[in-house]
Amino acid sequence: MPGARRVLRGALNPIDGKIRRRVPVGEIVSALDQARVPVRHYFQRRLGDSLVAAALTLKMFNLLLAKYHFLARSTTLFSRPFGLLVDPSNGCNLACPGCVQSTRAKSLKLFDWNNGLLGADRFARLLAGYGPYAMQIMFCNWGEPITNPNTPRLIEMAKEYLIQTALSTNLSLPRFDAEPYVRSGLDFMYLAIDGATQPVYGKYRKNGDIAVVYRNVERLVEAKRKLGSRTPVLRWQYLAFEHNAHEIHRALEIARALGVDQFVVDPPFDVSWDDPDVRPAADVRPFQLELVKHTEQMLAENCRQPVTGAAAGIIEREFDRGWARDRAEPGSGGIEPAATQAHTCSWLYKNMAMDAGGRILPCCGAPKPGANLVFAALGDDPSGHFNSEHYLQARRYFGNRPAYEAERASGGPAPYCEICEWDQDHTEFGAEQVAQYLRTVGRGAVEPASIEMCCNW
Repeated sequence: MPGARRVLRGALNPIDGKIRRRVPVGEIVSALDQARVPVRHYFQRRLGDSLVAAALTLKMFNLLLAKYHFLARSTTLFSRPFGLLVDPSNGCNLACPGCVQSTRAKSLKLFDWNNGLLGADRFARLLAGYGPYAMQIMFCNWGEPITNPNTPRLIEMAKEYLIQTALSTNLSLPRFDAEPYVRSGLDFMYLAIDGATQPVYGKYRKNGDIAVVYRNVERLVEAKRKLGSRTPVLRWQYLAFEHNAHEIHRALEIARALGVDQFVVDPPFDVSWDDPDVRPAADVRPFQLELVKHTEQMLAENCRQPVTGAAAGIIEREFDRGWARDRAEPGSGGIEPAATQAHTCSWLYKNMAMDAGGRILPCCGAPKPGANLVFAALGDDPSGHFNSEHYLQARRYFGNRPAYEAERASGGPAPYCEICEWDQDHTEFGAEQVAQYLRTVGRGAVEPASIEMCCNW
């Protein structure tokens, strides 16, 4: 095994050295193209599946190319986002303060957000462009995913591309069939439950019914037992507010009794602008508890399915295509050199979002009237979305301010990034999730040094 692993390090180390020396991008893509076949053969020997090996190679090399672009503050990218946020439904059954779905937000029309459901055809187009390169999809941004009856099918489609899948839900719908979600291959299900009793829970999760939530958690645990599956990993996510902090320990005991796998307490965003009576708890520290051991082993077991369906041909096509061809295509434009190495937004290089209607968003933010946060619309050929004019303009704002100012002088709307107040350093799918993906999907074939190389940016 040590000798075999040297094959991977021997391929990746020279590429990483070029990335850190900021050599011309042509040298990077040539090095990736030269190494992709040996690395695929290495993964095939270790994992026993040629298509899985091709998919893992594509995703790792795309990650390294994204690392190059991020460190170089490139404007035009040859990499694709390795993390996706997708709303199966733009609607929600609750009206939580601070959300686009809140009563106040809707009455004041604060956000440009319409209801709608994501269909399989539209999602298939997104996967055709980004599935071979993506490592994770979070099936939730501003909507409630289980209000779309096709969500389990969307998860199945993503799993065909060797993508780790997660879903965040309030689980407060009386009609909920748990078995399709277990059968879908879903890896993670985040359970948004911020209280242990109805009066406390309902103060933030407005219109939610905690008795319904508990019943649906029981259904999920029973479905996993019945189907002999240890996934999805059920993660109770508790946002700590002043009004619910006293119920954290009671909620933890309920989570243990129900059979939840993980219990997490997180700090919430400040939503007091929407409801002054709902304020973050200042004296509660975030923490995470593993209530069931070996969750990474569960995830590794859940990644043993083959690459199938339409994904098989698309992954093979993308692997054969390589990256050097992108530079030779008309309109690729090469790489615009950055004028500075100042702070930039990680979202513009790492993750991308799409709502149920096919609008492409650069981050988890919600569009507002007059705020330029819709960067593209999903078409038949989604390959150019990550380099739309809005994306290029936003990256210039951070990485090439003189070029940005010259462009703005000619008029046109400014990107939302110019006035953004969101966290620009942490994305939905970042270093921690990349490392977990490579450990679980790689099943020991990617050694710690190579994982660190892929994550240390």
